[in-house]
Formats: sequence, C-alpha cells, structure tokens
Amino acid sequence: MASAAAGALTLLPALLRALSWPALRAQGLRQLLALLAVALGVALAYGVHLMNASALAEFGAAQRQLAGTPDLLLSGRGAPLPETALDALALQPAVALAQPLIEARAQLLLPGERRAGLRLLGLDALLVASFNPALLPHPFPQPATAPLRLLAPDALYLNEAALRLLGEPRPSHLRLRLQPEGQAPQTLALRLAGQVAAPGEPLAVLDIAAAQALLGRLGRLDRIELRLRPGASPQDLTLPSGVSAAPPADEGAEMARLTRAYRVNLGVLALMALFTGSFLVFAVQSLSVAQRLPQLALLGVLGLSARQRAALVLSEAALLGLLGSLLGLALGAGLAQLGLRLLGGDLGSGLLGGPSPALRIEATGLLLFGGLGLAICMASALLPALAVRRMAPAQVLKGLGGLAPPRAPRWLGPALLLAGAALAALPPVLGLPLGAYLGMLCLLLGGLLCVPGLVMGLAALPPPGRAGALLLRERSRRQSGEATQMLAGVLVALALSVAMLVMVSSFRDSLSSWLRQMLPADLYVRSSLRAPDQQSAPLPAAFVAAVRDSRLAAELGTQRSRRAWLMEQPVQLLARPLPDERRLPLVGDLAEPPASGLLPLYLNEALRDQLDLKLGQRLSLALEPGGATSNGYLRGVWRDYSRQSGALLMAEADYRRWSGDATVTELFLWLRPGQEVEALQAALRALAAEPQDLDIAASGELLALSMHLFDRSFAVTYWLQAVALGLGLFGIAASLSAQVLARRREFGLLLHLGFTRARLLALLVAETALFSAAGALAGLLLGLAISAVLVFVVNPQSFHWSMDMSWPWQHLTLLLLAVLAAALATSWLSGRQLGRADAVQAVREDW
Repeated sequence: MASAAAGALTLLPALLRALSWPALRAQGLRQLLALLAVALGVALAYGVHLMNASALAEFGAAQRQLAGTPDLLLSGRGAPLPETALDALALQPAVALAQPLIEARAQLLLPGERRAGLRLLGLDALLVASFNPALLPHPFPQPATAPLRLLAPDALYLNEAALRLLGEPRPSHLRLRLQPEGQAPQTLALRLAGQVAAPGEPLAVLDIAAAQALLGRLGRLDRIELRLRPGASPQDLTLPSGVSAAPPADEGAEMARLTRAYRVNLGVLALMALFTGSFLVFAVQSLSVAQRLPQLALLGVLGLSARQRAALVLSEAALLGLLGSLLGLALGAGLAQLGLRLLGGDLGSGLLGGPSPALRIEATGLLLFGGLGLAICMASALLPALAVRRMAPAQVLKGLGGLAPPRAPRWLGPALLLAGAALAALPPVLGLPLGAYLGMLCLLLGGLLCVPGLVMGLAALPPPGRAGALLLRERSRRQSGEATQMLAGVLVALALSVAMLVMVSSFRDSLSSWLRQMLPADLYVRSSLRAPDQQSAPLPAAFVAAVRDSRLAAELGTQRSRRAWLMEQPVQLLARPLPDERRLPLVGDLAEPPASGLLPLYLNEALRDQLDLKLGQRLSLALEPGGATSNGYLRGVWRDYSRQSGALLMAEADYRRWSGDATVTELFLWLRPGQEVEALQAALRALAAEPQDLDIAASGELLALSMHLFDRSFAVTYWLQAVALGLGLFGIAASLSAQVLARRREFGLLLHLGFTRARLLALLVAETALFSAAGALAGLLLGLAISAVLVFVVNPQSFHWSMDMSWPWQHLTLLLLAVLAAALATSWLSGRQLGRADAVQAVREDW
C-alpha cells in the first residue's frame, strides 16, 4: 500500500504536466474566472480581517502610550478627588509615585471661524516621564530647556493630530473656548510652547496647576495614577474616604469588545463572495472533467487506477486553490491598506485620530485565509473527483456512462430547513448570534436540496400534448438532481441578495421612522461646549429664558441630557416632555406601575438587555454613584439607533421634581406657518450672548445626514451582492456547457429523429427557464426566510436594535427578472454549440 501511494504521488506531477496543463490551458477563460472567484473571495475576507486587526492593534498601542504604566488608577465615587487625597497617598509606604491628572474638552478656534474638538490633559510635568513618556512635553525652542520651564501657566503642548489642524505657518498663540466649572464660557489665549509624542485624537497637554485654574477646579483632581513600590500590593494601601481604586483598563480590549459584533458581521458578509465562488469552482471543475471524461476513461483502461484519477482531479483543484489564495492574500493586503488610508485607524468610530496605522500582517492570518481558499477549492472538486473514481472506463468509452450527480435523501432538505429555524432561535453566545449564522447556513443547504422537488413540481405544469413538452417533463423528472448542481451558485447568491435587500430596506425604513419620532421639531439647539463630565454643557439660563419670552417659534420644547446611575450602572439620561408616551418608538407594550409613587422610566433595548430587565420591574435611579436614589419602574422599552450603550428616557416634569435640576441642554423649536428656518436661526443667535457657542441644526439636515451616512455604510453590500450574483450566473453558464457536452449523443439522436437545431436550442432554453424559475422561487423564499433571521435575530442580538420588516417588492422583482434574463441569455449562448455539432458524428460515437 505504501509503495502504491508513493508511486501515485511520483506520477502526479508528470500527469499534471502532460495531461492537465494542456487541457486547462484550452479552458483558459473558465479557469481564469474560477481563479479570480477564489482570489476575490479570499481577498475580501482577508482584507476585512487585516483591516480590523491592524486598526485594533494600533488603537491598543495608542491607548497604552496614553495610559502609561501605572499600577492603579484612583478616582472619586461620582465626584472629583480632593487634592488632599494626593498628599495622603504619596506619604504611604506602599506608594512609590503618585501622579495627579485633570481632563477636559475644549474647542480649538481656527482661522475662518472654524472649530475643532480638543482633548485637554493637565498633569505634573516632573512626573509624567515616569508614567507616560508619550505625554512628556518637548518645547519648540530648546529641547534641553530646564524642566521648570515646562510649568509655565500659559504653555500648551500639542500632539501631531492637533498640530495638523493648525496648518502652516503655525501660530505662536492658540485660542481655546471652554466651559470652566461653575463659570461662564471663556475664550483663552495660550502659548504654543511645544509638542508631545502622544498618538490618537487631537490632544493638548498643560501643567496641572494651570489646568486647575483655567477649568475652575482648584483643589480638585479627576484621577490619580499610582506606581507601587516593589513587593507592595493594592491591599497595602489605605484609601481616603470616597476614593475607589482599580487597575488600568485595557482600552484596546474594550474597543475589541464594543466592535466585535460589527467586525464579525462584516466578516460573514465578506465571506459571501467566497461561499458563492465555491459553487463556481465546482461548476468549472465539473465542466473540465466532463470535457475530458473520455480521456480519463482511456487512462483508466491503460492502467491509471481509480484513486490516481481522483487524485489528479483534486491536484488540479489544489493548484487552482493555491494560486487563487496567494493572489487573494496579496489583493486583500492591498484592499486593507486602501481601507485604512480612507477610514483611518478608528474603524469609523472617531476614537483614534492620527495617521493611518501600518498593516500588521501575521502568519496566523495568512495561514487561516490561505488555507480557507485552498480548502474551498478542494471541497468544490470533491464530487467530480469521486465521480471520476467511481466511473467504469469501458462504459464511458462506449458512451454509456457519465458524471451523474449523487442524490441526497428527500427528507434531508426539509430536515435542514427545520434545523435552520431551530438554530436561529438559540440565544447569543458571547454577544454573537452564532446560532443564527448556523441556522442561515442550514437554510441555504436545505433550500438547495429542495430544488429537485420544485423542478419536478413545475415540470408538471406544461401541457403534455407536444413532443417538446413531453421531453421537457421527462428530463426534468429524471434529471432534476442536475438542477441543484447548475443553480447552486446563483441560488445562494440570489437568496443572500434578497435577504440583504430586505434587511437593509427594513433597517432604512425603521431608521427614517425613528428619526421622525425622536426629532419631531423643525430646529434643534445645543451648546458646542462640554461640561466637566464630558457631557454636553447646559445652555445659558438667560438664553433659554430669552427664547421662551421671545415667542419666536410656534412651539418650544426642552430636554436635559446628563449621566445618571441605574441599578448602580452608568447610563445616559434624557429628560424631555412626554405629552403622549405612545408617540415614542416603543418596542412592545407598556407596563402598569407595580406600586404608587414610582417614576415611569423608558429604557432603550441595549440597557434592557444589559441588565436583563422585564417590563414592570422596580428600578433604582441615582444622579451620582452612591448618592440618594429614587425608585422607578420599567414602563416601556424604546428603540435607540443612535447608540449601543445604555440610555433611559423619563418625563421632564418627573425629572425636575426628583432632581431639582432646572438646566436645559437642548431646545426643540417648531416653525410658524410660512416661517423660514434661516430667519429663525439668525434670530436665535441674536438672542445669545455668545452665539459662537451654539450648535443649531434643522431636522431636515439631521435626517439627510443620517440617511447619507446609512447609505454610505451599506454601499459595500451592493457591490458584494453584484459580485456574488455574477459568480453564480457564470456557474450556470459553466454547468450548461457541461450538459451540452455530456448530451451530445442525445442531441444527435434527436436531430436524426427530426428535431431541428432551433428546436433543440428552444428545448435547452426551456429547460433552463424551468430550472431557473425553480431556482428563483427557491432563492426568493430562502432570501425572505434569511432576512427574517437577520431582522429579528442577528441585529437584535448583535447590536440590540430591533426593526420592522419592510418588503422592497419593486427591487426584488427587478432582481428576479434580471437573474432569469441573465440565466436564459447564458443558456442561449451555451446552446449555440448545438449549431456546430455534427449529428452523424455524435450518434456514431455510440458505436
């Protein structure tokens, strides 16, 4: 056995060179398209993986540079740290170094009335090198300046991202607009003293004493970084009252967790082309084997064993997979580099600015996706290889044998459909809808296996009175299994395209409806400044009162946005008037209060899922962690497409009574009949003492911007669908060509019996129409089923977003007609070989 296997292996290179290469070269166009299908599928999958991995690695590296190397981070429980806590901690024996930090947001005022957001960090210039070398200030004039020069109260040090905003020539002084705590907004002029090496978003570093004075936080700190002495542990510390300690958070791991669902869904979508391309490879391999079947049979008669014949076919597929994978890996690296250059290193989140990250190519990714392309090709050639192994060479040479596709049990298709439905109902695993993905795969495979039954059902429809109809029905009854082979690629591509069309349409319509429900007014006003907790700063009370008294708008609404703690978890709180709670984008019913005196609270879906809450459940709400709480209950759940984190909504009147907070962060204004938006905007700015601090937007602008961002985000799905459909249609052409070759004797006999070539071509087109109609019907039904899984399972489990199903029938009809027309066109082109066939020669081959 070992010697036989070794002999087969030594014989394969010679067979590939002498037999396979000339045959494959004669089929150059088909083999090239199969090669491109594998390369494109590998490139899309590997490119998405490489872009995500590189961006996350860059983000993690940047955050580690900013966070430095402290052992512990100390912060206050819902309040700033008193400066006395720093002195108390620094004197403890377990502490080697203690660095104070203050953080804030400011507006960098640029020429031409432009503004840019700027992150401010106040720190101790004498200690920063020990914790965060990337934040060490480097003065412009003299790099060797004495350290005390770094403590100048007007000195500001920018990172590379902030310096790029300034352009050339750089100004000597910068103007910042910020909101000091407990004071009116101020415009400050600070000296551009140097730069820091910190990567990421625009950042400015200044001395902590200057930051405390400028931000109105004298005697207070945001956090303290501790470096412990060797051998000391956190248990050796005595923490002051109101101070909590925690190890530094792994921001890279947190970003990976937050974007995991997005990355996995994008990766699954990118694999669609590779999955569809596998059926094209199968069709090309089947056609190649069908064309060379007499040659392979002759080799069998001359002594080539069945195992060697199968190994030859698999070796050809392996060579195709190897070349396609190598090309795909190179193309994927190029696509990833282009994507990072266009999107930056922040995955579109805006969390990481700066230059595009470098590609991080690792051997694991190369082996994984290269091996995936190779495995796809090998699996696609498995059935043709097995057919070549099982064939009887003598019978094939007599024209009595062929590549009959194996028949699956009739019960397997419906069983897979039921299994797919059951898997889709499983809960998520680690926040990912893995059961839904497996369910969709089972639905696709089950639908493929149900195609022969559909073909036989449709074949019973033509009237049996004519010879062509009788031939069509008889062939459909006997050869319905070939429909699965011919339609596999286009059916999968069509089903996934239908599913994506329905899902995207449902998402788009639901988003549009949600925007109109959450943004019912004509104009929206908020402050462009940030509060100390990084939330939007409240609007000046005098401005809000002036707008109320002016009666500029037909109706005025207010909202308070701030951070709160629900069940000891930080959430975004929105307090706005709720004259009719049923006008909210609610999900499901409303709950009755379990007891009197409880505040009705409306939670978004992410918060409900995060805390695993039920309607009517009692809740505790606090404005600060550890502060006084108020009791409420879950009145309802609402859709929130603007965030994946937790948020709650409550009536403004309830919030005012409970908190005593009368400040306003947003204004909603409705226009009077005939009133112009531009005129109202100008009137509002005229009422403001500092109009530059206002962000004013019309609802139409917000709606148009949101829909533009949505369409741009999903534009790639249409290209992927087009690629997959193109590969599927070429698979039909390859399968039809294989059928024409395999049925030359049948067609020759029909020509002798009186059929014209035109009638034979019409018969072939009619068969294709029947098979394609069955495939289109199966693809439509499968696509609708998969779209239901996407809408009702994948999106809620991945992003905590529910939506209403929307049916884009016009687009679906056009898609089905285009697929049917393309299939019939490929059938007609493939059938033109009949016009060149010699009927006498075709029949003579039987003898």
